Amino acid sequence: MLKMLKNNPKIIHATERCAAGIIEAIGHFNLGPNKSERDGVDLTEYKMKNPSPAHDLVNVYLFYERWRRAEVDNSEIYLASLKGSCCPCSVWVHPSGVELSLNSAISVLRKCYGDQQGKQFQVWVDQVITTQVGPGTWFVKFHKWESYGEARRGTLVTVVISAKEGDAFDGYTYMHVHQTWVEEAEETDLPIWF
Repeated sequence: MLKMLKNNPKIIHATERCAAGIIEAIGHFNLGPNKSERDGVDLTEYKMKNPSPAHDLVNVYLFYERWRRAEVDNSEIYLASLKGSCCPCSVWVHPSGVELSLNSAISVLRKCYGDQQGKQFQVWVDQVITTQVGPGTWFVKFHKWESYGEARRGTLVTVVISAKEGDAFDGYTYMHVHQTWVEEAEETDLPIWF
């Protein structure tokens, strides 16, 4: 029975795990595009016609991962673009309780460019809940995780985000970002946190 399954062209034994295995099968059977957001996002041209706030947040964290792994150019243009998406009075609260302007928090990224190059470093978000709280304004709640090889650390993040004003959609403005350590992650001693 197992021999029949192994040689069946309608069955793939994916080499990847979880969602990556599904993406591998989609490519194998030509069922559609088989690039994940993680592999396929073009950070200079990632804006969609009408992306959701959740999609925008995922792209921000994909950029952050690539920045730390030195998979994008060390360019001020990227940081200026991130800062351009922040309200001048925006607030960023670190899980430890330290409060900074969001622009100041983004400036910290300069220091950590490539600090995870060649390492098993990965960033992801899950359990994303988006609630529209007013015209063009959303409250987004999600878990953000970073893994450093076998070690992993996570926060519960809440974000207030609004659509940039104008006749046509031109992205989002970040108003407030607040992070709280997830219980099982707060004891680990890991590097810079954004």
